[in-house]
Amino acid sequence: MLSKRSLKERFTIELAIGMIAMLIIVLISLSTYFYASIMGHIKNELYEEANKIALHYTVEEEYNSKEDLSILSRLSPYKIKISKNSTNKHFSPSITPLKKDNREFYLLKKSFLDDKMILEIERDITQESKYITTMYYIITFILITGILFILYYSSLLSKKIMAPLETLTNQFTNMHESLLHEINTKDLPTEFGTLGDTVNLLITKVKTSIKYRQELYIGTAHELKTPLAVMRLKNQITLMKYKKHDSVREALEQNIESIDTLNAMIHNLLEFGRAEGAQFEQPERLNLIRLMANKCEEYELLAHSQERDFIYHFDIPHFRINVQPLLFMQIFQNFIQNALKFTPKGGLVSLDTRMDPDNFIIEIKDEGEGIDESKDLFAPFQRSLQSTGAGLGLFLAKNAAESMGVVIDLKNRKDGKGAIASIAFPLNRFLLKD
Repeated sequence: MLSKRSLKERFTIELAIGMIAMLIIVLISLSTYFYASIMGHIKNELYEEANKIALHYTVEEEYNSKEDLSILSRLSPYKIKISKNSTNKHFSPSITPLKKDNREFYLLKKSFLDDKMILEIERDITQESKYITTMYYIITFILITGILFILYYSSLLSKKIMAPLETLTNQFTNMHESLLHEINTKDLPTEFGTLGDTVNLLITKVKTSIKYRQELYIGTAHELKTPLAVMRLKNQITLMKYKKHDSVREALEQNIESIDTLNAMIHNLLEFGRAEGAQFEQPERLNLIRLMANKCEEYELLAHSQERDFIYHFDIPHFRINVQPLLFMQIFQNFIQNALKFTPKGGLVSLDTRMDPDNFIIEIKDEGEGIDESKDLFAPFQRSLQSTGAGLGLFLAKNAAESMGVVIDLKNRKDGKGAIASIAFPLNRFLLKD
């Protein structure tokens, strides 16, 4: 279970456990030492007193006659009793703890004079026991305070140690928004400097690879467009020489149609190359609602020119976030253009926005025939039966969405009157981190 916790939690817990264990061991050792010292001293005094009495006195009356009892009762902490051993049984010196009238005593009992006499010395240890109890309270307080301090210090220390990793993590997280940029290694400790340099080298290689790939796509597309344009022009010129129902004319028309399809694919390759470059576009802080409203005015005119209706509605007037406009417009335009293309004449395309607890969502609804949900329409060269495109538009939109950090989806409407394309902006990414 511990292995599944974060590194910071593991370090905090293990450090706290180690320090608390050390504190407990030290306090237990100290309390044991003080207890043993105090009680050991009292026991030694009892043994010394017993030896003294055994050497100088033989009976209790003799002891009493040689000491001032009134002074002894005030000064001596001992209560001494000497009696005859009627059983002549040997008693080795031993100390037994007693409790009488809420007070604590040590009782030493031993036999002497060849086991003819028994000596009993009683020592009141109530005060010392109170001292020891007070000491235990103090040690318990120190232990609780120490545990709280250790927990706080462990958390603080682990936070300081993990700070460089959190810095790297934050830079990696923001890299999706702020694009690929080198990590600042100046503020990192020496132990993490090598990691930062390695990551920077990797970022440089990735940027170089993407740059070369972008140039390859764009260069290849331009190289292909030129001969295709020449081929189309020659086919059109040749087409003018043949009559309407001539078989050669039909073949030329099919050639022109195929060339147009290739041109569409090349156009998508160009768009893909531009999208690769757009990933490095610096995000701009803008009002997404205003950006969409400006574009929707243009799409409204486009829809009317195609004998279709286009309406849009925004639930909120403002949604200000850091966003890469080119990537967003690539998704937005693709969804609206597809909706207009698949909606029949006289049909309606609508755009709505809404909020749920986790996302800001844009929905574009059309009145087409819907989609085949069993197919992955976001895969390259995947297209519906009604589509005449190259099948790269949604693939490019998916790449743009992944680069931005948004979630796009395409599904059929519940009423069966078309499809719904949606763009979801996770609030924890686009709002809480802004």
